[in-house]
Formats: sequence, C-alpha cells, structure tokens
Amino acid sequence: MDATATPMETLLKRFQSFKPPTLKGTENAVDCESWLEDIDQLFDSLDYTDDRRIRLVVHRLHGVAKSWWIMTKKEIENRGTVINWNLFKTKFYKRVFPVSYKKDKGAEFATLKQGNLNIEEYVTKFDSLLKFAPHITDNEKAKTDQFINGLNSDIFVFVNTGRPDNFADAMNQAK
Repeated sequence: MDATATPMETLLKRFQSFKPPTLKGTENAVDCESWLEDIDQLFDSLDYTDDRRIRLVVHRLHGVAKSWWIMTKKEIENRGTVINWNLFKTKFYKRVFPVSYKKDKGAEFATLKQGNLNIEEYVTKFDSLLKFAPHITDNEKAKTDQFINGLNSDIFVFVNTGRPDNFADAMNQAK
C-alpha cells in the first residue's frame, strides 16, 4: 500500500479490491435487494463498522441511486439524526419496495399455490415472498401451515399426514 495514502484511501482501495457490486437505481426491486444483500454480506465478512459502511456504500451507488442517497442523506442530516447502517437499509427498502409493491407481494404470498411448479421452484417462490408477510415470518407454525396449504393436493395429503413441526421438516417431506 502507498505510505502516503490516508486511512480512508487505504480502506477504499481495500474495499474496492473485493469488486463489490454497483447499483444504478434503474434495476428492478429484486436486483436492488440482491445488491444490498451482497454489499451487506461483504461488509459483514470484512467486519466493517456502521461508519465505514456508510462512508463506503456511496462509492457503489451510481446515477439515480447516488442521487437518491445524496438527497436522503441531506434530509436525515437536516433532522439531526445520526446515520447508521440500519437506517440506510430501512430507507433503501422504503425506496425499493413502496407500500403498494409490498401489499401486492403480500397478497401474492397469501394466495401462493404450487400449481405447475416443482417443489424446488415452489420453495424458492415461497421464500422470496415470505419477507412480504412479516406476520408469518417469525411464526413457525403459521409459516409451516402456509407452506403446506399451498402444496398440490397429492403432496399436501402426504405432508399433512405426517404433520411436520416446522417449516424445514415440511419442506423436506414435500421433497
């Protein structure tokens, strides 16, 4: 490393050496969420503090995403609120998943049926929509029941007969 580099320059170079993904803000909601999950996982792996995360994330935002963060950051600072990583993620999710989107996805989850999907596809769809049903996410029985009730009738009968205690067991029986 360059002996004349500031600590922030060294930190930024190290962070960029991991080739973190960028976000333009024109991606769809699922891609935006994947971006945040990837960035968050990298930050966790590097054991970065909130301050470092906030200072570095801006270097991975471009175009619309960067403009959004500059305006959002200014609004937060004008209220005198301290910016931390959880606040960034909360604001990000509100931007990416507006209330109408969350309601639509919650309704899709509530009516999800296996239909023509194989079990793996059904599990993937179930998992991707689960975050839009927070009342079920933290309730193991409700999650298990929702999963079983969405299965096709032949698989439903098989899984329901064994009445699994948890989602993982229900999923494994369905497979």
